[in-house]
Amino acid sequence: MNEPPFRGYHDIGGLPGGPVQADEFPFEEWQLLSEAIRNALDQKNRMVSIDEIRRVFEGFGKELYETLGFYERRAEALAVLLDEKGVITRAELAARMDAIAQARGQVVDHAARAVGPRA
Repeated sequence: MNEPPFRGYHDIGGLPGGPVQADEFPFEEWQLLSEAIRNALDQKNRMVSIDEIRRVFEGFGKELYETLGFYERRAEALAVLLDEKGVITRAELAARMDAIAQARGQVVDHAARAVGPRA
């Protein structure tokens, strides 16, 4: 009669995870920048809190949640929250990403979530 409590797809604590990879990987520039922006928005008038970010990425759905890496989840959640709060729309964010990439001689493939050299 005692059934285990409901476990969301994002709640993996206590589940077998296999061996832990002990290699260290350097942070990518966008990961550092994403965290800096998140920290700044959390510190300045608590515009975006870590709890809000968690709420958003836990609501992504299993497929998207498992497709994105840790920093990708957080960046996507941040974009959703900033749009929800009327700070910047997804279209404005995409346009700014395109402008930055173009200035660097790159192009953003929004569908593939990739940045690469301009053809």
